[in-house]
Amino acid sequence: MEITLFSKCVKDLIVENDRVDVPYLGTFSAELIPAAYSDHQTTIHPPYRKMSFHKHEVSQEEGRPLLEKVMKEAGVSLEQAGVELGWCLSRICSELEGRKNCVLPGLGVMKANSRNEFFFVPDDNLDIWPDGIGLETISIKVSEEEMPDQVRHDEEEQARKEEEVKVEQEQVQEPEQKQDQKPEPEVTINEDKGKPQSSEARKKLNPGWIVLIVLGVLVVAFVLAAYLFPEQLSPVLDPLLYTKEELEILGR
Repeated sequence: MEITLFSKCVKDLIVENDRVDVPYLGTFSAELIPAAYSDHQTTIHPPYRKMSFHKHEVSQEEGRPLLEKVMKEAGVSLEQAGVELGWCLSRICSELEGRKNCVLPGLGVMKANSRNEFFFVPDDNLDIWPDGIGLETISIKVSEEEMPDQVRHDEEEQARKEEEVKVEQEQVQEPEQKQDQKPEPEVTINEDKGKPQSSEARKKLNPGWIVLIVLGVLVVAFVLAAYLFPEQLSPVLDPLLYTKEELEILGR
C-alpha cells in the first residue's frame, strides 16, 4: 500500500468526521475555526476546519473505520487491508524516526522532533470542509474617522519608528562621507603683498627657522662691525684670528 493511498483514505474520512484513528500511530482530528478579524480589524478571515495530529495508542477497534476504508479503496479483504496498512504505517514511522519528516500527499507533512514526538503540518490549501467552499477573505475599508484609536496609534508608531531609523542611517552616513572628503589646504591673504599664502607656508615659519634667521642677522652685523670698526673690535677679534705667539710678534 502506497502512502498516497493512505493519505487519500485519511482525507476522505476527515471530511466526514471530526477524527480519524490510525492504529499504532495516533489520531488525526479536525476542528472548526470561526471567522476572525485581522490584528488591525481591516480584514475578515472566513471560518475553516483545522486539521491536527496527536500521537497515542490506538486500539484495533478504534482504527476499524480506517481499515474498512483501505479495504474498499484497495479492493482487498479486511485481513489483507490490515497487512497493507501495517506495512504502510511501518514505513511512515521509519521515515519519521530517521529523516524526521514524511510527506502525506494531499494532506501535508508529518514531522518528528528530537524526542520522536510526531506532529502534523497541513498544506496551506488543504480543504476538508465542503460547506466552506466559496468563502473568501474580506477586506474592510475604514475611513480615518472610523478607524479605531489603537489602529491609528499603531500606524503612527510605525511611521515614527521608520523616521527614527531613517535619521539614524543619515547620521551614520554623514561621518563616513566626511572621512572620504580630502581636506583642502587653507589659504590666507598676505595683507602686505596681497598674495595668497597657504597654511603649509606658514608652518615653515616655526621657532627653529626664526632662531636661524636671527643668528644669520647677528653674524652679518658682526662682520660689518668688524669691517667698519676694526680698532674697537681688535681685542675681540685678535684672539679669534691669531695664536698667542703671533700676537706677541705683532705686539698685541
